[in-house]
Amino acid sequence: MQIGTRLKKLRLNKHISVYKLSKLSDVSENYIHAVEKNTSQPSIAIVEQLLAALGVSLSEFFNDSENILYPSDDEYQLIQNYRSLSQNEQQAIFNLIKL
Repeated sequence: MQIGTRLKKLRLNKHISVYKLSKLSDVSENYIHAVEKNTSQPSIAIVEQLLAALGVSLSEFFNDSENILYPSDDEYQLIQNYRSLSQNEQQAIFNLIKL
């Protein structure tokens, strides 16, 4: 899958308009459209800007597995908070979720 096609799929899955992505990433709407139509090849720096605005890492984006999950903003916050807990606290949260 080409970068533009993959980027558009990700953007649509996250329910983000090109306008909003442009504002979040500081990349012009016209350029985003060109990338998504695969008529322009973005630099890695631009891809990083776009992905950061979408909350996705380069490794997640370029992973070819169809099973990859892109966490929402709330899920990402939960993960960050979970990682800041002690091992005992993480285990308690994990056990609570399993219930």
